[in-house]
Amino acid sequence: MQRKLALTAVLAVALAITGYAQKKDLSGTWTMDQAATEAANPAPAAGAGGGAGGGGMRGGGGPMTIKQTADALTIERQGPNGAMSTVYKLDGSENEITMGRGTAKAKAKADGDKIVIEQTRAGQDGTPTTSTITYSLDDKGMLWVETKGANGSRKVAYKKTT
Repeated sequence: MQRKLALTAVLAVALAITGYAQKKDLSGTWTMDQAATEAANPAPAAGAGGGAGGGGMRGGGGPMTIKQTADALTIERQGPNGAMSTVYKLDGSENEITMGRGTAKAKAKADGDKIVIEQTRAGQDGTPTTSTITYSLDDKGMLWVETKGANGSRKVAYKKTT
């Protein structure tokens, strides 16, 4: 009897750990939440210079559709010439992606409940520029995309529409 009880306890703990280890699925169609985005990116104080800033910042936050599988994250956005789709491998390996008229090297991996993408591309003067983009869901189901680079950081909030 004690053996069955011990086995049941071990099984319950294993199931609990497995459930905890599951990643949040970012799949869906997402639309930018302007108010939450502005609140997360306060404008710099007057005379403080540029910075990543917020307050009134627009653009870069259009609707997007995300498809997440165990080994890839696919992000589709509408561009001026139609839909653009970018696929990131989630195993940490480097792959080349299209960014506007150029390309970048990207490495993506799951980090707990987040997906972190590191992108490196040539800057205007040819010097490599690296940025880190982190995708995460908060406890209210809001998708946050935080971009950190040489010019500071910016968070964009999205609400799920489908």
